[in-house]
Amino acid sequence: MAGLTLEDLATEPVEIWPENYRAYCLFHSLRRQWRIAPMGGPLGLDFAIAFHRMDRMGLTTEEYNQLDEDLQVMEDAALEAMRSKE
Repeated sequence: MAGLTLEDLATEPVEIWPENYRAYCLFHSLRRQWRIAPMGGPLGLDFAIAFHRMDRMGLTTEEYNQLDEDLQVMEDAALEAMRSKE
């Protein structure tokens, strides 16, 4: 089964820099919004839900674009970690 387990989580606190906090909070809020392939592998986040949540955040165009880019970076890293477990 693909995905992260409790053992994958850091055992020590991890500092989140202030400039990354908004992206982290959005990514965390999407933790159950992964698209899964028919055979069970993760494909990526459901960005329709991400964009809906971002629309409600009152972001400027620049903030919206940056948050979208940040979320994609986090999605890529999470997919890489999940796929390395397969």
